[in-house]
Amino acid sequence: MNMIIPNAKQIKAKSRMLRKLSCVAGLMAALVLIQNQSANLMRRELSSYQTCDITTISLPTQPIIPIFAASYPGSGAQMAHYLYEALTGLEAGDEWLHRGDTYDHVTIKTHFPARTHEIEGHRLMQRVILLLRNPLHSIPSYHNYIYEKDHHLPDHSVQAPVEAWLEWRDEHFDEEIQSWKNHLLHWMSEFEMKNRLVVSYERLVSDKMGPVESTRIANFLGRTKGVEVVPPSHVPCVWDKVVNYKRVEVDEEGNEIDEDDERKLAESELTRFRLLYDEHGKQLSGNNKLKKKAVVRRRVKWVSHEHPDHPEHSKREGHKKYKFTKRQLDMIRSTLNMLRGKFLGEYTLVVILSGYIEQIDEELKEAK
Repeated sequence: MNMIIPNAKQIKAKSRMLRKLSCVAGLMAALVLIQNQSANLMRRELSSYQTCDITTISLPTQPIIPIFAASYPGSGAQMAHYLYEALTGLEAGDEWLHRGDTYDHVTIKTHFPARTHEIEGHRLMQRVILLLRNPLHSIPSYHNYIYEKDHHLPDHSVQAPVEAWLEWRDEHFDEEIQSWKNHLLHWMSEFEMKNRLVVSYERLVSDKMGPVESTRIANFLGRTKGVEVVPPSHVPCVWDKVVNYKRVEVDEEGNEIDEDDERKLAESELTRFRLLYDEHGKQLSGNNKLKKKAVVRRRVKWVSHEHPDHPEHSKREGHKKYKFTKRQLDMIRSTLNMLRGKFLGEYTLVVILSGYIEQIDEELKEAK
């Protein structure tokens, strides 16, 4: 009997088909898991949203290696920053203010390489939380930030006029969508899947998915040696406080303090308590021994919905939605589709990018 031996081209085609089928099956399994987790969390009693105490931010009781908290500007990095602190009770750092080799921050926020500044002393930092937001919204949000800075306005106080947006958009769009793409490529390529967590701003602020995403984040943060996270039953409460309440810095007596007082208090605490370690995280001789009881660095309170200072009553004033041209929407869609194809085996990322593409398709329908 003659046997038909497939050629190399047929074998390669069959292999590609099997990989695609495997990816589809994996995506379906991931979606079912997410839906089940969400349903379980939604069945929690509302009382669980009132039982967490996240009013103190402390120094760790042992040196910890921080995690990169990476995001393109305008993607909700500050809210995520507060969430990381609330889930761990430890301070989260900023690339402009903190180093990676002081070993006393749970995460350090960075916009690299979308912005050129890198975290100093990051040699031992081996893990990343990559926060994504649809460029349809993150690019306009970043422009609002630039507009406020250029006009010496407080953060999140106004939205830029439409005329200012249109002028900036047409001058900078090509550069910014390329920057958004390169930012994602950098962090997806630099770290193995086990050392990388991809989350989306849209899911974090969703009533249905927010607690689920926060649970994923808590599990990832809890893998850092020396970091303890809140119990799983408290995660919905922590999420609710961070997303739906306004955080206010307070002193030891509970009095609200402004930014200057906050900075001075942080600097005095830093001078008093910071422990210095060598490049391997070992305590240098001559420093005080680590204390078993955590030292409180800062205190905060969370303003409820009924308070006039709550974000619900103080959103940016001005135009609420910014438009892109059809050419720009096509470029965003092409970019997202290319990234989805490149990382087909990254189930969470594929789901996120697919959702973004659906939003772009809706915008394209209106643009026709």
